[in-house]
Amino acid sequence: MDEQFTLLGVFAHPDDELSMGGCLVRYALQGVRCIVACATRGDGPDAQSSDPAITTREALGRARLEELACSCRTLGIAPPLLLGWQDGELDTLDLEEAAGAVARLLRDVRPQVVVTHGPEGGYGHPDHIAVSRVVTRAWELAGDPAHEEPAKLYYTAIPRSILQHSPQLAQRRADIRGAQLPFRGVADEAITTVVDIAAVQARKDAARACHRTQFQPAPDGQPRGFFSDLPEEMRRRLLSHERFVLARTRGLTPAVPETGLFDGLPAPRTSHLAQGRDL
Repeated sequence: MDEQFTLLGVFAHPDDELSMGGCLVRYALQGVRCIVACATRGDGPDAQSSDPAITTREALGRARLEELACSCRTLGIAPPLLLGWQDGELDTLDLEEAAGAVARLLRDVRPQVVVTHGPEGGYGHPDHIAVSRVVTRAWELAGDPAHEEPAKLYYTAIPRSILQHSPQLAQRRADIRGAQLPFRGVADEAITTVVDIAAVQARKDAARACHRTQFQPAPDGQPRGFFSDLPEEMRRRLLSHERFVLARTRGLTPAVPETGLFDGLPAPRTSHLAQGRDL
């Protein structure tokens, strides 16, 4: 058994790691080995730079990988892994072949907890939906007693109640393959896990600033995100927690609701982390 917990996030594009950026900071500070694997370089046909002066269209993929590496350094986690698939084409991958590749990654990294996009893709993004399907299938394939098996699989989630409190977010549309995609949100009652990240929220904001080709500065100089136009008090309240759906478990009887991604897991051997409770 590993001597420390390992948390692996698998996402479609550079900047998607920020959907759990606070958890990455929080758990890394507690001694958890935190790793992000990114499916693409983020340079597909819909990708654009927030500022053409930063990079050319031809160099966008390289710039976004550098931004992802900057984000991971800022979050205090390991350098990112790249799966090497093409942005904008993830829904054309053969499911079993792609899932097999990710299952091999799981066996190599040996995470206890895996996090990925929800099946709704946040706002119906085809790449997000495809990665959710691939990682879910990979989690099933990685259930081999001969290897260190991942115990929990989570989906990132934006609760629908946040959309109700944020008309700006509810009205926002993402232009993907010519379609205007709205945020869908997840039913609040489906959310199983809410993690308090208030103490590390500033580090998450700093990591967002690494993604210069994706987020223009707001009037206060901070990188503009989906919640930038909200009143500050509401923004702090909404962003002080990250929310997840516990999608799969192995060898556990989960007790939901949870306040941490490692709830219910026995501490790894020789770890200083307390057994069976949130970090």
